[in-house]
Parts: sequence; structure tokens; C-alpha cells
Amino acid sequence: MSGEDESGVPTASAVDRTGARAGRRSVSRRGFVVGAAGAGALLALGLVGFAPSGEICRPPGAQDEGRFLGACVRCGKCMEVCPSGVIVPAHLEDGIVGMRTPALNFSLSASQLGSKLGWCDHCTASNGGVARCVEVCPSGALSPDDGSSFETMLLGKASINTDWCLAWRLKGCTICKNACPLDAIAFDEHNRPVIDEDACNGCGSCEQACVSLESASVGEGLNSQKMTARAITVHPVQA
Repeated sequence: MSGEDESGVPTASAVDRTGARAGRRSVSRRGFVVGAAGAGALLALGLVGFAPSGEICRPPGAQDEGRFLGACVRCGKCMEVCPSGVIVPAHLEDGIVGMRTPALNFSLSASQLGSKLGWCDHCTASNGGVARCVEVCPSGALSPDDGSSFETMLLGKASINTDWCLAWRLKGCTICKNACPLDAIAFDEHNRPVIDEDACNGCGSCEQACVSLESASVGEGLNSQKMTARAITVHPVQA
């Protein structure tokens, strides 16, 4: 069992195991070098940025981007425990520094979410209003002020692309207003939705509910353009 025969010479099986471990280390190092080289090439070509894009919505307690990036250890615990299913890893195109850090995605489909909420209620329904991502964060990267709640959190602000919004184009759609738990969406004199920025906390309920993408495209003929996002989206704010 020691890996040597009676004369102290390593057995064939021990040599095989040692070689396999060395091979795995070699592959791991080679993969790291190749990955780093690939990221460097993309950076040099201008296809990705070094710093985060500035358009990444973060979980509760991460709105000070500089402090957050310095503290986050990319452990993924917040993603694992999020009952709403909206914390996802930031991608390479979001910036090399921010890659694999937690970001919020409020545009996930029903098939991706399953029975999960799809927007951030600060764990009000599942954990008494105490954000589970903050509870499990080992480094303090997610650390909102004491007493932070759904009403006081500020993840971002919703904005409406009026060229894509069904209510602005065709009238009649009230889905985002009906979905908003803070009454932060009102209708103007033409029955078009507008955001009350003082009331909006960026929870993402409106973005999750928006059905504009189901209308496929905007305009006709040569002027037609494919929509790439929902008509109402949440953009980050910095502390």
C-alpha cells in the first residue's frame, strides 16, 4: 500500500498515480495559461474591457463598486442561496476585473427560473426580509447598512425604452405597473408608463414581467430592428 516493493523501489501503480497527478497539474496550469492568454488577446483587441462596464446591477450591499470588487472572493455562495434565482456570475464581456463576481439578471425566462421569483424582494417572502446573500457572504463584500430592507435597499433604477415599449407604441399594456410592488410606475395623460425614480428601488419586478420581447421587432421593412432586451430594464446606481 506504500507504493514500493520490498526493496524500496516504487511499484508500477505508484508511478502511474504520480504521473497522473503530474499530468492533471500540467493540464490545470496549461488551461490557466491558455485562458489568461486568451483574455489578454481579447483585451488587446478591444473586444473586452479590463474594468467592469458600469452596467452591472449588484446584489444588496454591493452598490459601492470599488469596495465590493476589493472584497469579493468569487466564492459563488450568494448565487447558490438566492431564492429568487437572479444572482448570476458576471461574464468576461462585463470586464476582466469583474468576471465571475455576482450580478443581478432580471430577464431570465420562466424555463430558467422554474418556480423562483425572478426579481429581488430582499428575501422578504423566504427569509423574513433578511437577504440570504448577505448572510452567507464570507468576506463582507455584501454588507448593507444595519436595518436594510426591501423598502430601503437601492439596487438601481428602472428605465423605459419608449421605442420598444408596447404601451408607448400600441397603448393598452399595464403589465409593468401591475407588477411593481412599490407603485413606482404611473401612467401619463396618454396612458404611457413613466418611472417615479424617487420610489423605484431597482428590484427588477417590472423587468421580469415585461413582455415586449414577445412582439419580436420594432418598425417595418428596412427600418425594422430586432429588440435585444426588454423595454423596461434596471440600471445600476453607485453608492
